[in-house]
Amino acid sequence: KIHEKLGEAVVSTQSTGVDMLVRTSGEVRLSDYMMWQANFAALQFVRVLWPDFGFWHFVGALLDYQRQEPKLREYRSNYKPFLDKMSQAELKMSAHLEHCSLTSHEACTMNSEITAAYTRAHCLRSEKFISGLKSERHAYLESCAELSSAGA
Repeated sequence: KIHEKLGEAVVSTQSTGVDMLVRTSGEVRLSDYMMWQANFAALQFVRVLWPDFGFWHFVGALLDYQRQEPKLREYRSNYKPFLDKMSQAELKMSAHLEHCSLTSHEACTMNSEITAAYTRAHCLRSEKFISGLKSERHAYLESCAELSSAGA
């Protein structure tokens, strides 16, 4: 029960980002664990199994985090405008997919509702992007026509 509740709390949309994520066992992969929350985290891959992970391993990870933290802070500030544009529906869909990776996706009662909201948000964002491209292309062609007529 505790493991399930902890898993739900970790993947909820209200959880904050992760500053440091430690992967033990020497594997250099995240296995799709907390991909959204760890987008600007200092990743630590330690060549020791979890039961043997001790104080000095943790101190080493903290020292490496301190080294990486200024660059991570810069990345967070640079990408914050992009992340703020993400719709709430897209964030819920991302959290939902992580939730379903912990439980059975077929048994989830929120599938159709969240998928529909995500699809609507994605379509709106795509239409806005295409509209912006069309207006940029139109403005570019007009400026080319003006240059062409001025030079003729």
